[in-house]
Amino acid sequence: MEVYPAYILDKKKGFFLDPRTKLLFMVVIVTLLFVAHDSLPLICALTGIPLALLMINSQWKTAAIYGVLFILAIIATYFRDIVELPPVLNGIIALLIELVVRFFPAFMMGYYIIKSTKADEFVTAMERWHITKKVLIPIAVVFRFVPTMQEEAHSITEAMRMREIRFGTQKFWRSPGSLLEYRLIPLLISVVKIGDELSAAALTRGLGRQGMRSSIARVGFTWRDFSILVVSILLILCAVIRG
Repeated sequence: MEVYPAYILDKKKGFFLDPRTKLLFMVVIVTLLFVAHDSLPLICALTGIPLALLMINSQWKTAAIYGVLFILAIIATYFRDIVELPPVLNGIIALLIELVVRFFPAFMMGYYIIKSTKADEFVTAMERWHITKKVLIPIAVVFRFVPTMQEEAHSITEAMRMREIRFGTQKFWRSPGSLLEYRLIPLLISVVKIGDELSAAALTRGLGRQGMRSSIARVGFTWRDFSILVVSILLILCAVIRG
């Protein structure tokens, strides 16, 4: 009788964090962003940490875009104090600055969580928190839905490009509404189809069964999670002291 060797999981490489640590740290960032009203050093720290995590995860392009936008928002803050602008323009700039400073760090952290967390890792971590299946199944579907939807949208764009149905072409100027029609209808049909397929896949993997579900995903707290916990405590202390 042939004996097969046991399956051994590869060790995690890089700065791997437990999904629960990522979620808790995101809660800390979102809370402190609305607590730290005028503390520029604290806001910079809250922005720099998600940027560093994105770069560690090799998301260089996204980190560069967020970093440049944040720097421009800080420059615009001082520019408003030096130059007197019309009220309407000043209001628009103030709104954009608040959007970048208050919301972009949370967006960065959310993007990092989605890109660095696999669906089975997230589900396993949430099961250890005894989260109900009614919440777990939709979340597991969403984790797979977003990248699958991006691939489908790219395929639709390529198909339209091959048929010369895009902005600026002769077919577009003949019927501008066809661009929206040819893109939107296939995308809506794909959304329904992909949602059904991913839901069926999640149930096939035993996500809806009663009791504990076995999983080969490795989740657990390490020194990396402890370091994030220490950073979170320090940020909270800084916010309390400045408050």
